[in-house]
Amino acid sequence: MLLLSGDAARAQQDTTTAAIRAAIRSYAEAFERGDGKALAGFWTPDGDIVDDEGRVLNGREAVRQITPATKDAPRPAFRIEQTQLRLLSGDVAIEDGTVEVTPPGATVALTGWFSATWVRHDGVWKLASLRESRVTSPHNTPRLADLDWMVGDWTVVEDHPDREPAAGSLPLVPGGSPPIEVSVRWNATRTFLIRDMTIADAAAPSSGDTGDGLPAMHITQRIGWDPLSRQIVSWSFGSDGSHGEATWSRDDDTWVARTMAVMPDGTQTSSLNIYIYDGADRCTWRSVPTHVGGEHAPHVSMTMIRKPKSASRQTSPQTSPKGSPAR
Repeated sequence: MLLLSGDAARAQQDTTTAAIRAAIRSYAEAFERGDGKALAGFWTPDGDIVDDEGRVLNGREAVRQITPATKDAPRPAFRIEQTQLRLLSGDVAIEDGTVEVTPPGATVALTGWFSATWVRHDGVWKLASLRESRVTSPHNTPRLADLDWMVGDWTVVEDHPDREPAAGSLPLVPGGSPPIEVSVRWNATRTFLIRDMTIADAAAPSSGDTGDGLPAMHITQRIGWDPLSRQIVSWSFGSDGSHGEATWSRDDDTWVARTMAVMPDGTQTSSLNIYIYDGADRCTWRSVPTHVGGEHAPHVSMTMIRKPKSASRQTSPQTSPKGSPAR
């Protein structure tokens, strides 16, 4: 009898594990399709996500914002591997694994690990929590001097005025094509890069008022090296009361700023802000929404050109013109 009971228990465990694995596969397939509605159905009502920066989000509402990729709005590529599943009881299981995220246009992936809690909810296996953590490779970690190429005065020469990015980035005025000016300089001790951005209505007078009598939008950003996390971190503050924070990583001449922002009304956004530098005086900037965030940030793409003979352009003697450490 004891042997039969043991066999029955193992059979029941195998059946439970197979059901959870099937739910995991279905979730991954829905994610690959960009089916936010289907993804939301895999979460319990109070299931939560704690991202790699410690922010807590409602899982169901966060994934509901995911949409299919398009030619103009590509999504990051995700690859999940080394997944382990542990049954804590007949109704609770823990899934641990690693994930690689490759932003559009990048060749090097961001790596991290996750831990997901699956529970049997109304007879169906659903997600109750997700915990994320990013892994940073110390020998690949960029230093602040690598961003020296940003120093100078820039202007937008191409944009998509029908889209509006998250706070802390380079927002566009909806429905128009406003001039966007960016000025970047070092602080006195070269411990921070200071970016000042102004977005104004094309019909605005030089005083800074827009055509509707509203002030131009100003964003101030400080980019610095965080010795505690050994990462480049930025903080952005908008004149409308919005603010954002980002961690930066580098793939050759492509920079990725993983941004979390808070809008004036308290809603949250998250995005991967991608800067592709041509090694001279042109930079393509794109903002791609991620699956974590209280609100879904639209896709944005623009090109910035450094103004000629910019008096603010300074090149650090420790860096090459392309912003790579001198060898």
